Amino acid sequence: MNNNYNNLDTSKLNYVIYCRKSSEGEDKQVQSLDTQIRELKEHADRNKLNIVKVISESKSAFKTGREGFNEMMELLRTGKANAILVIRANRISRNPVDAGYVISMMDEKKLLYIRTPNSTCYTSSSTDKMMIALELIFSKKDSDDKGDMVKEGQKTKALKGIPHGVATLGFLNDKTEEKGNRKWFVDQERFPKIQILLKMFLTGEWSAGKLHRYAVNELKLTTVKHKKIGGQLIQLSRIYEILVDPIYAGFFFYGGDRYDLDTNLPRILTEDEHKKIKMLLNKRNIPKIQKHECVFAGFMESPEGDYIGPDYKFQLICQCGKKFAYRDKTECPGCQTSIEQMDNPKYLNYTYYYNIAKKKRGDDYESVNENKILKQLIQEVAEYLPLSKELADWSKRHIKEMRDKEINDNLFKEDIIKSEAEDFIAKKKRRREMLAEGLITEDEYKSDLADLEARYKPQKKRMDLDWTKRANEIVDLAQEFVMVMEAKDQIQSKRAILTRLGSNIVWDDEKLSIYFPKSIQALFKGFEDMKVIDEKFEPKKYQVPQGSKEKTEPKDPVFSMMLPGQGSNLRPID
Repeated sequence: MNNNYNNLDTSKLNYVIYCRKSSEGEDKQVQSLDTQIRELKEHADRNKLNIVKVISESKSAFKTGREGFNEMMELLRTGKANAILVIRANRISRNPVDAGYVISMMDEKKLLYIRTPNSTCYTSSSTDKMMIALELIFSKKDSDDKGDMVKEGQKTKALKGIPHGVATLGFLNDKTEEKGNRKWFVDQERFPKIQILLKMFLTGEWSAGKLHRYAVNELKLTTVKHKKIGGQLIQLSRIYEILVDPIYAGFFFYGGDRYDLDTNLPRILTEDEHKKIKMLLNKRNIPKIQKHECVFAGFMESPEGDYIGPDYKFQLICQCGKKFAYRDKTECPGCQTSIEQMDNPKYLNYTYYYNIAKKKRGDDYESVNENKILKQLIQEVAEYLPLSKELADWSKRHIKEMRDKEINDNLFKEDIIKSEAEDFIAKKKRRREMLAEGLITEDEYKSDLADLEARYKPQKKRMDLDWTKRANEIVDLAQEFVMVMEAKDQIQSKRAILTRLGSNIVWDDEKLSIYFPKSIQALFKGFEDMKVIDEKFEPKKYQVPQGSKEKTEPKDPVFSMMLPGQGSNLRPID
């Protein structure tokens, strides 16, 4: 081949057509593969070029290992082709390894020509090799810069409390805002259904499989419809994603860092409830030795967060007085009497709880009897939690009155907010019209807009946490708790009431501590305040004065737990 590249007859070269479009969204403005192939073939026909092969692939060029690229380079290496026809040179490579491979082929005179339809072409001359190297390097730099800008934008969005990308199921992307500044809003169709599923799983009575069947058959829960995917009934794998997603507890992770979800978006779970779900799902920490129901499985943990699981003891007291585990025995190890021939043997079944992680590691650990947990829990709440029927009925009436007042206050506030928002929109519109008519300059428009935004700063919409539902639930708990927990058997009823109570039980191998939720703590505090006023006050015996028209009878401190936002610090039980 003549080294005078100006005399190179490019029409007699053997071309490979190479088309690439990233499947990862790195170059959304690039033509589709079909369009690239069509335009390149038309160019080849017009210029009577010899095409050896057409290669196309949907792969990012950031990394090495593209099958189509490797196939093209093999055709060049073996001499079956000696030129490339491509839409733009940056389709060939966006990483230094592949770019170096291309330059090496040009050095070896195996790649003589890189041709594009827009007349930007490269021979294997030293100048052209330098130019193609620069284009590929700047293509890499451009991609890196875009990647850095995207990451910065995503971090800025995370700091505002909104994860990037498609909204989590139960929320929707607000596409009315500019790209990069889009917030989320609640999906009114799916959010309540997800709320139901998460609360059901927290009871400890539903597996992910059962939850999936319920979501499909009863709730008819579907994914969000997009252009090409979505709109179908939810899959089991998506149920697992929902269960472990911290977004429903009000936080998320980006780049290894934790961020709080936008406070304008509602939470379904507390962080403790999110941890409990993960603990229930963590099958590695849950013993599979026996299938027995127990009251506190899933409600206990160590101070370090280890799972405190159940251990079952099945014992028998022989007529000779010997007590032994009988499940793997046929006779008493003391007197050798057959179990079948014993007269009235006494069977004992116990449930203990212990730190399973410690046992697996071979560390020392101590167990606690289920009866001891029940006794301590009942003892702690029995003093205050039971309410007389009259006091419970009065409580519910009082809650309704407070809720009605709150609704009226909120409606008034919402009317003010709506009026201000309409005024703000009207003034913004007028400023745009003045700018269009040339009555104000661009700088004046921006200054006026900043003043308006400062003056009409949007007020955060009050999150309706429906505190009345929890308050009424606590009143019912106050009447039912001790009765249910003292009943024999009824394990599922006890587990259900523990879920409603929402307490955390901690066993540290020495001491059992029970941490009550803020709502229950507030109730206890209210009763303590009441006893300061009337030291003879007893909730379970209190009778509301007959004929009293005072809305605040009995004294207000009793009902501090009914107020939204009321709470107190957790305290361990010695």
